[in-house]
Amino acid sequence: MTDSTPEDGEPTTFREKAKDWVDKHPRTIHFAKAAVATVGMAVVVGVLAPRGTAENEAEFSGHAEGTTGPKSVDSAADSAEGTEQRKSPDRHNVVPHRRRLKDGREIVVSGYERGGSSEDEDEVPGKAAA
Repeated sequence: MTDSTPEDGEPTTFREKAKDWVDKHPRTIHFAKAAVATVGMAVVVGVLAPRGTAENEAEFSGHAEGTTGPKSVDSAADSAEGTEQRKSPDRHNVVPHRRRLKDGREIVVSGYERGGSSEDEDEVPGKAAA
C-alpha cells in the first residue's frame, strides 16, 4: 500500500498528510519559524525605525545638549532670522506670585508688565505700524 491509502481503504486527507510531514520533519519546521521571525523583525526594524528616527531628529534637533543632529541650534537661529523675525508677545500684566526654586526655597515674585517691544510704546493699541 502507498502512504496516500491507509489500511481501511479511504484516501488520506491533506490535513493528515501535513501532520505526518510535520511529525517527520520537526527540525525543518523550527528553522522555518526562525527564518520567518527573523525576516519579519528585519522588515520592522528596516521600515519603522528610520521613519521614527527622522521624525524625532526633526522635532528635537536643538533640544539635547552635547548631541549632534542634522541641524545645529545656531543654524536654526540663522535661518529664522533670514526668513522672518519673531513677534514679541502681546503686552500683559503678570500677577504677583510665589516661585519654588530648585533648592526648595520659595521666593515672592512681584507683579510686572510684560510683552510688546520698546518700539510699540508710541503706538496706539490696536493700530498696526505703516
